[in-house]
Amino acid sequence: MSRPEFASVPVNRLLGLELRASSPEGATVALVPTAEMAQEYGVIHGGIVTALADTAAVYSLQPFLDEGEGMTSIEFKVNFLAAARPERGELVATSTMVRRGGTVCVVSAEVRQSDTPVATGMFTYLILRKGD
Repeated sequence: MSRPEFASVPVNRLLGLELRASSPEGATVALVPTAEMAQEYGVIHGGIVTALADTAAVYSLQPFLDEGEGMTSIEFKVNFLAAARPERGELVATSTMVRRGGTVCVVSAEVRQSDTPVATGMFTYLILRKGD
């Protein structure tokens, strides 16, 4: 998927996500957080951090599916390691393909803000085929 195609995905536009790299080995997606993304304690909402990590994981797989294939999430787990705050600047999620099987794929992702690890997660996806 090209960067213009990535930018045409509604949730990517809504959150202001930027695709920086994408390969079958992993992907990098960035987000400049805004004050509107913070919860009541001034910390970036965990759902937004998770969406960033998930998007990086997805783009190590989705652009490389064969014709007639799709994908869907079947499980993920995210551990939050530090608070992300809008005033601390850009969040960057980097994913690594752990295993791409014929039906199930597992991808790890890490989110950092500057040099600080903010979250780490494992994402599992099911490859869908027409007629399945």
